[in-house]
Amino acid sequence: VLAADPVGYGGRDLPAGPGRLVLRGVTVRDGHRSLLDRVDLDLPGGAAVAVVGRSGAGKSVLAAVAARLRDPDAGQVLLDGVPLAELSRPVLRTAIGCAFERPALVGTTVGDVSALGRGGARVRAAALATRAHEFISRLPDGYDTPLAKAPMSGGEAQRIGLARAWHADRLLVLDDATSSVDMVTEMQISRTLTEDDCRRTRIIVTHRAVTAARADLVVWLDGGRVRAVGEHVRLWSDPAYREVFGT
Repeated sequence: VLAADPVGYGGRDLPAGPGRLVLRGVTVRDGHRSLLDRVDLDLPGGAAVAVVGRSGAGKSVLAAVAARLRDPDAGQVLLDGVPLAELSRPVLRTAIGCAFERPALVGTTVGDVSALGRGGARVRAAALATRAHEFISRLPDGYDTPLAKAPMSGGEAQRIGLARAWHADRLLVLDDATSSVDMVTEMQISRTLTEDDCRRTRIIVTHRAVTAARADLVVWLDGGRVRAVGEHVRLWSDPAYREVFGT
């Protein structure tokens, strides 16, 4: 960690906007291998966008550059017209929230983990939206339960991670963030994500056809490149697309 180069930030703010995300010629390399290869995307603000593809297609890498968890080796990522690298750190991390398959939960209490410095009302609203409130309420001290005394299943930890990301103002990036959640809860969360009242842009990396079907748009990655962009119902006619979901 100490040997890693610190991330540099700019000083720009975001203009008013719907959360339009644009990738221009984005390339990410690992040595001589391209993880993403000249990806061009223009994703409308407020849309729920499912990102699908076989293992190794570049889905998690796309999520990482969309949230500026890593910078591309070539190309640009813009949010409402501003390159992510030019945004100040507070603006970037207020605008964008991330949730992962294996979230790292850090905080004194369960409430602290999902609060990120927000007030109690917002924390509860985020927990309700992501179906985390049910099991948090069953803990000995609810939201005040010390994290060390709150053992969780993988699915419960994922719901806490989702609640933490829910505070984002403009863009939610979810990288397989409901993979350990039971099917019924996953469908409830999927409905909440695709019908988000705040109309934030949502990038949802998923392996489940039901989640892709609920999205406004699907980005189909294959070998680090965009194979197709469109509605799930239209892409479903392609046998190679159905094979992505094992059907």
